[in-house]
Amino acid sequence: MTLYSGLPERAIDYRTEVTYNRSKLLVEMDTLLAERPHMRLSDIADTLGVDRHTIENAMRSRRKTTFREYRRRKLLQAARRLLDQPHLSVKEIGIRLGYASAASFSRFIFQATGKSPSQLREDGGSGDREGI
Repeated sequence: MTLYSGLPERAIDYRTEVTYNRSKLLVEMDTLLAERPHMRLSDIADTLGVDRHTIENAMRSRRKTTFREYRRRKLLQAARRLLDQPHLSVKEIGIRLGYASAASFSRFIFQATGKSPSQLREDGGSGDREGI
């Protein structure tokens, strides 16, 4: 029996299953990134028991972006939340987000926003180059 555009019923079931599995995979990836925002793609793939290309394909098809860009946005969001906490130093925020030094964290923030972490903190997060 065929349904829709001549595809066998099993093919449609498979497509639904793949879509569901990609969605579930991305939810699990989001959970890992929330715990460790600087986690590498290969580490996430190993943790989830899938190939890194599976995650990359899911990102492209479901979220229309790359893993690298998505992680960068998540890191920036986490950095902004932490910068809103005045009792945390820039160095401490960088370490919490997985950066080896305050300098590497500051470089990341400047490249993403055009401002230093201190300036971003003072401005309340305004001035982002990319509208994130």
